[in-house]
Amino acid sequence: MMYIPSAEEAAKKIVQYYRAERYDQLREVDEYLQNMDVAYTIAGNGDEFHNATVRLAHAGFYDYAYALAKVGQYRHKRNTDLLGDLLCYGLHCRPLEELECWYTKLERINERFWTWRAYQFSFDYWMERLPDAENDDQLTAWEDTIFSLIKQFQDNFKYLKDQSDCEKAYMMEYTYYSSKGDEENALNALKQATMDMRTQNKCAQCALKLADHYFEIGDYENAYRYATLAVSIKEDQASISLGYAYYILAMSLEWKERKNNSIPSTIKQVFNAYNSACMHLEPDKGHLMESVKKQVRQLEFEYEKQSGIDFDRIDQQNNSAILGLLSALGNSGDD
Repeated sequence: MMYIPSAEEAAKKIVQYYRAERYDQLREVDEYLQNMDVAYTIAGNGDEFHNATVRLAHAGFYDYAYALAKVGQYRHKRNTDLLGDLLCYGLHCRPLEELECWYTKLERINERFWTWRAYQFSFDYWMERLPDAENDDQLTAWEDTIFSLIKQFQDNFKYLKDQSDCEKAYMMEYTYYSSKGDEENALNALKQATMDMRTQNKCAQCALKLADHYFEIGDYENAYRYATLAVSIKEDQASISLGYAYYILAMSLEWKERKNNSIPSTIKQVFNAYNSACMHLEPDKGHLMESVKKQVRQLEFEYEKQSGIDFDRIDQQNNSAILGLLSALGNSGDD
């Protein structure tokens, strides 16, 4: 007879049984989780249940992550991370009608106890529902709910344990306005993040989004400005691709200097920017590295200056990194 002592053990069994193709036992775990009596026997605090569901979701087991989060929520009824998890994973494997109950439960909890996940995944849930609005009045009501969520998030930054999560409120606002085709307000949301005293030193995602936008429309001054801001923000865990941010920074600087006819006097700075891009581009961004090489070699030819960038060494390092990653993936069967 199966016995699952903890949330972590549940996640471990699911991954192991699937990898070993032990599907009968995998079904036993599913039946075990569907029996709500196990909520009293599986050990784990709210964080342990949340972490176990994240592990499952990262491995692609959204249905099991949802089932385990449901057990965790049965044990920890007012844990807003777990309610957010149910909305998040449920969007991958459950009908929207089933998820409404989790949002209703969230609504009953004082926003002082909401985590960023509660806001983010409630937002995702309502954005997913919008196309199902049956008439303009219902669509307007649901959009009002979304906008209220965003503003509630922004008004309650002080309750978040990690202030770097505040930026997500402005990214939500950007996504909301973008979905309506309102580019002006979408960009204003990102800019507000770079000016808000609470987020201006924690807004790498918003800054990079702005840099990317301005680069695409050929406004290299602003692209360089926001890319510089993005890479200057120090984070314990990078929320952006630093390689891509440095790539935008370097490309924008070159084209900005070309426009100003000032490359002859600033070519060293331009080469330094491209070198920074090379140092930070991830091994799987080979197409961007090729673009950097092309730009650098063209500059070297045009201005008869050597960049000093050792592309052969960088290629060797990237190849080694890719081989190491493939080796690690091949040896991860036991998790």
